[in-house]
Amino acid sequence: MFRKKWWLLAALLVVCLVVVYYVFANKPVGIDITAEVKKGNFKDIVVSPGELMAENTVYIQAPSGLQSNQIYEEIKIQDMAAEGITVKEGDYIATLDPAIVNKKIGDVQLELDRAITTLSQTSLDTTLQMRESRDAITNLKFQMDQKRLALELSKYEPPATIKQAELDLEKAQRDLNQLGEKYKIQQRQAAAKMDQAGREVKRKQEQVANLVELRDKFRITAPKNGLLVYIIDYSVGGKKKAGSAIRSWDPRLAMLPDLSSMMSKTYINEVDISKIKKDQKVTMGLDAFPAVKLSGIVTSVANIGENRPGSNAKVFEVLIKLEKVDSILKPGMTTSNNILINEVPNKIIIPLESVFSEKVGDKTHNFVYQRRGNSIEKREVKLGKSNDEEVIVEKGLEAGDKVMMAEPASAKDSKIILLK
Repeated sequence: MFRKKWWLLAALLVVCLVVVYYVFANKPVGIDITAEVKKGNFKDIVVSPGELMAENTVYIQAPSGLQSNQIYEEIKIQDMAAEGITVKEGDYIATLDPAIVNKKIGDVQLELDRAITTLSQTSLDTTLQMRESRDAITNLKFQMDQKRLALELSKYEPPATIKQAELDLEKAQRDLNQLGEKYKIQQRQAAAKMDQAGREVKRKQEQVANLVELRDKFRITAPKNGLLVYIIDYSVGGKKKAGSAIRSWDPRLAMLPDLSSMMSKTYINEVDISKIKKDQKVTMGLDAFPAVKLSGIVTSVANIGENRPGSNAKVFEVLIKLEKVDSILKPGMTTSNNILINEVPNKIIIPLESVFSEKVGDKTHNFVYQRRGNSIEKREVKLGKSNDEEVIVEKGLEAGDKVMMAEPASAKDSKIILLK
């Protein structure tokens, strides 16, 4: 009984081996990695990553007047509202550190005290000086009266004595006139000194008042409704936030983008920039939401290239406006932009991965591994335009053919079937 079962099992095993041999013996490795040759519209596309941004943005800035108040130092951000919150006009945004302004107020206050002291001292000096001048004029007038009386009494004296009295009176009159002119000049000088000292006091008072007013504005509020978004601090890298600094030449703290109209900013390399034109259509994907597909149109192409961080190649800024805006879109999201350069109808198209090349003699041939039943042929193809994913086959394949997506080891050393 046992012997009969053993022979039965052996017979079944032989049958299975025969079936496996005939089914799989001539089947090449990797035949399941194939792509079907299709016929359709070929899209010449430039693919470039980008970043979402609002078309219109209001920047929240430090109070104006830093430079006019001669404050050129960095101002620290003491506190800042959380990024991503929705704010209304007048809502709290940030508080700036007033330490530098307080020091400036202290310095100017000392200068103001000195200016007030100078004004007081100038007033006393001019008062004393003018009093002395008035006393001198009074004394000269008294001397003139004496000289005039002496002249009247000398009418009975010899002519020489009379002449001397006349000269003395004339000299006294001349001295009085000169002192009067000098007194007028001293009055103008005193008025000028008082005016200058008074202006200095006023200037320092205004400077203190301006600094106090500036310090009162260090509590920053929202200028309008919107979504609070931090901005990049290019001086140190990263975003501006609590602990960061603002500068008089770049007083921006954050921004309130208008999310009703958005754009994707991308940079195209100098090889492809000649293909990019205004009004070209763009299909767009979001890294954060792969299922979401957007559409847009090229609105701006930079004329001058620039160097981006980490690259020596020149790139050109391109702005793409979204045709529709979704509530899930946020500034800073990464986009994948497919810019349609040209669309060619009714072409044979295959994946780029299925194309291989080999040098025969002094000529390089492009070819594919074409599956025909259980065999694979190494067939030359004539290629046309290509994009990042597909290429046009001008000659060598027909729609519905099957091509390998990876090089099969069984056909690697086969000869290329050249085009006629």
